[in-house]
Amino acid sequence: MSKRLSQTNTLLNYFSSPKGKLTPKKSGETVTPSKTSNAPLQNKENTKIKNNEDSDEEIAVPKKRNRIAIINSDSESENENTPKKRKSSASKRAVKKQKIQSDSESSDNDSSETSEKEASSSVSKKTLMDSFGFSKSDKKAEIKEEEEKLDKKMNKVTVEISSLDSGWIHERLDFLKPENIRDADKRKPSDPEYDSRTLYVPTDFLNSLTPAMRQWWMLKSQHMDCVLFFKVGKFYELYHMDAVVGVQKLGFSYMKGEFAHSGFPESAYGKMATALVDRGYKVARVEQTETPEMMADRCKQQKKVTKYDKVVSREICQVSSRGSCIYGAQMTDARSDMGCYLYAIAARILNDGKCRFGITFVETSIGKFYISEFDEDKFCSKLLTIFSEYPPGLIITEKTSNYGYFKNLLNGQLKDILQETLSPKTQFYTASNTLETLRSQNYFKDADGNFKWPKIFALMADECNPKPEYELALKSLGAVHWFLKNSLLDIQVFSINQFELYSPIDIQDSKTQEITKRDHMIVDSATIKHLNLLGSAGSLEKTLDFCKTAFGKRMLPLSICRPSCNIKEIKARQEAIGELLSNAQMFKACQEILNKLPDLERQVAKIHIYGNKIYSTDHPDSRAILYEAKTYSKRKIMDLIKTLRGFEASQELVRIFKGCESSLLKKLTQFEPNGLFPDLTETLKFFKEAFNHDEAEKEGIIIPKSGVDEDYDQAEEAIAEINKELQDYLKEQSKFFGCQVTYFGTDKKRFQLEVPENKARKADDEYQIEGQRKGAKPAKRFSTPTTKELLQKMMKAEAEKQKIILDLNRRIFEKFSQRFDEWQQALHCLTILDLICCLTEYASKYSGEICKPNIEQFSKEPFISIEDGKLPNAQDIDNFVPNDTALGGDNIAPLLILTGPNMGGKSTLMRQVATICIMAQMGSYVPATKCSLSLIDRIFTRLGACDDIIRGQSTFFVELSEASMILKHASKQSLLIIDELGRGTSTHDGNAIATAYVRKLMDFKCRTIFSTHYHSLVDHFLDNKDVHLGHMACMVENDDGSSEESVTLLYKLTEGRCPKSYGFNAAKLAGVIPEVVVRARGIAKEIEEEDLCRSIFSKIFNSGVNIDVLKNLIMELKI
Repeated sequence: MSKRLSQTNTLLNYFSSPKGKLTPKKSGETVTPSKTSNAPLQNKENTKIKNNEDSDEEIAVPKKRNRIAIINSDSESENENTPKKRKSSASKRAVKKQKIQSDSESSDNDSSETSEKEASSSVSKKTLMDSFGFSKSDKKAEIKEEEEKLDKKMNKVTVEISSLDSGWIHERLDFLKPENIRDADKRKPSDPEYDSRTLYVPTDFLNSLTPAMRQWWMLKSQHMDCVLFFKVGKFYELYHMDAVVGVQKLGFSYMKGEFAHSGFPESAYGKMATALVDRGYKVARVEQTETPEMMADRCKQQKKVTKYDKVVSREICQVSSRGSCIYGAQMTDARSDMGCYLYAIAARILNDGKCRFGITFVETSIGKFYISEFDEDKFCSKLLTIFSEYPPGLIITEKTSNYGYFKNLLNGQLKDILQETLSPKTQFYTASNTLETLRSQNYFKDADGNFKWPKIFALMADECNPKPEYELALKSLGAVHWFLKNSLLDIQVFSINQFELYSPIDIQDSKTQEITKRDHMIVDSATIKHLNLLGSAGSLEKTLDFCKTAFGKRMLPLSICRPSCNIKEIKARQEAIGELLSNAQMFKACQEILNKLPDLERQVAKIHIYGNKIYSTDHPDSRAILYEAKTYSKRKIMDLIKTLRGFEASQELVRIFKGCESSLLKKLTQFEPNGLFPDLTETLKFFKEAFNHDEAEKEGIIIPKSGVDEDYDQAEEAIAEINKELQDYLKEQSKFFGCQVTYFGTDKKRFQLEVPENKARKADDEYQIEGQRKGAKPAKRFSTPTTKELLQKMMKAEAEKQKIILDLNRRIFEKFSQRFDEWQQALHCLTILDLICCLTEYASKYSGEICKPNIEQFSKEPFISIEDGKLPNAQDIDNFVPNDTALGGDNIAPLLILTGPNMGGKSTLMRQVATICIMAQMGSYVPATKCSLSLIDRIFTRLGACDDIIRGQSTFFVELSEASMILKHASKQSLLIIDELGRGTSTHDGNAIATAYVRKLMDFKCRTIFSTHYHSLVDHFLDNKDVHLGHMACMVENDDGSSEESVTLLYKLTEGRCPKSYGFNAAKLAGVIPEVVVRARGIAKEIEEEDLCRSIFSKIFNSGVNIDVLKNLIMELKI
């Protein structure tokens, strides 16, 4: 396919600004390199910076220039597909002019477009087909024969083209028109079984193409949803619709030609693939898996060879997408430390209309699978919470399956997440098919080929028979397997053999479950959203994120979403933080160690893949012809060395924390029996002495020292033994000839006996003369049956050694992976230690008052007491007004009805209390002068209001649905945060519902903050001992005796009720025009007077004949 001039073979050439599509030229015109072949190399003077419109990154691009692509066939003459020595500068300049069978050249002449339209149909047909060619053989006879074949097919091919006046070739193909498009099985998009991943490409069209372009279309027809990075020589080429993506999203420029074509060098693969994956594209890396010599040998062995066989084989080696990326030597590191998970979800509708879900999710760069099955409520609470904890990058569902309410979520709240649907049974396997498929693979076989199921499969199945309670879970695992296998990632991910049964938050049994057995506080997706716990700037996660390691950063959001309900665990963390705060030297030394560590979690997974024997022998990547192979080999070795250095540095923690008092710090940093940190001393020593690290990093190959690899040692011993035999034989020959005899020769001519000419006459028939040396010291050279035998033995031993050397890197990586459990144990300890240090640094850097909270067990009289508390994730913490809050305990009612002016800080106070409680149960210090609480089993929040258009649900309906869930699942040990319930309907209805709701909450006796603007609701509970009233204080002044009030918000929680909401003050601050505000005040006054009169008359008629009461009521009327 395309072969670029040597002067343009740089990455920068493909970042130039797009030239625009070119007008077709007449057939037969030639394009010569001319000036382009003499163009200077790119340098800083002719390079500029281009901003990609879809990215914040700046990309270096050359200034616009007229580039020429020389397009050759990559069949037998495709010598550019194998690495060559660099040509001399003279040969580079001598670029042979070559005729290009293409109808596109420069568009400098507008007249060319007119002449094209007026050209005869035969010429048009010919130029069209030439545009798909990569060029024909240099032999004239072959050219003529090929043209005759094309002419015969021309009528069939032109049917595929709708118009020559449109843009690129792919835009004019009939089978790509929306109304004509079909999948590989010729199904239309309207067909329920339509597979958008495939494309039907007509056979006649395929047969009209050059072998390499036919190869591209066949791969594209099976991966229509991917951008193909198609390897040609040293470059990844993008053709047709993929080339357009390359130009628009990556800043490439089009190569000359009527079909869209762009590309970049192999060395830039990681950068380009990551850029597209981040934009939501799937990228398929297509590698050459043959050299031209291998292709020639293959053709010789075939009985019948067609022209389509005379092209090097190419295979897809990896499909990368958001949610399914493997990082290695080519695609080095993830841009984000955070996880991005691939999900598969199977569903079944239950008799009561609810759903039962089976889910599998995995972070492919780490290789850990989570599998679960559970019944779900109509809000999909558990699923949404899982998504919050483990953010999805891609969600797989089953076609035609009923997902109930979850389907609405996919189309609404989750619409921005990539989604794929798989066909039942053939792609989305049944549970039985999943087990049978996994059983037939090599993922779970040991070195001797013995199969062993991972431990959790014993809980889910009896061999290949799934248990009923895990059918959906295994079904979802089957979907993940199909997807990863289709992406050529299954061996890499499944062979890591990390599977965990995931337990979602237990909502249904929160009342009946024995509270003392709960491990974690439940924080559902609504609470995570309302309290701004995770995500971007301003969230609790970003506030607390002082983690030094990537794996620590991934653990932090999980710790926030699942605060502990284990008193011992909480107090152990508090004790550890306290010791680190009091010992600055220890803390600093620990931080320095953690800061040095690479992403060990992903590094261990990488090295496992590097050392996997199945991957290195059966995967298409093992056959790939890579020009940067030595660079990739060096990167793999560097990954190993970097990982070993990381674990070696972590061993220093044993010394740093020796003698520490905290039980948790001892457990995380000391060897057994005092701690859980594994003693890696001998293991690290082995790898340190196994090979010369500097030499391996330099050469890209590991040569092990003696005793490291048994096969290599045996090969070395065999060669040494042969060398000894050669030396012994040489001594015999020297004694026989009576002079010094030496060996002469190289390679297959080695071990010739060189004998001085005056002694050579002793040689008998056993000695076969091979040559002679003339000059001052003439000599003759002989071979004997013994030397020939020893040469054959040596060549065989050397070949065996070379075979072992080629596999030595993998063997060393495999030895590293054999210690997988040790590395994982060390990683677990380092992750928790980083989390403790993160919370310690938050406490040390917090500018205000901070304290260690006092946490007590679940109590019969639950309570919260916070003095001078502040919102942990407040932006301006120094100017933040602290507040005291008490719920329950010490004769304080657990239910607080909170009132106050608009914008007075009610919602902030509510978030503050809930967030401090979460931090306290994480084991963290909290922003307050004093804090005490009994354990909380779950936090419920109902804050804000919005409708759900996708489900057709009003704001009020959504509000009441959330409130209903609270009543169903809250327990006495819960914390409830409810903000302005009932505002989505009429005042009287909302007031009535809110009042009845509070009355029901009183029965729960759980800690609750209920904010409202319904003052009649406050009146209703004014004298109730189970409720206490509070309001956000403000200072109100009248301006010069006028009715207009000036309100100063104090943001301070004060006992009692607030008389008014002061909404006009909020309107004034919001910029509502004064005349509207004044008019509103008048209307409000009238309404208030009417309500007062109505209330007094009601009391008069209900007062009986009490004269004193009547007088007082009449006085209130002021009449």
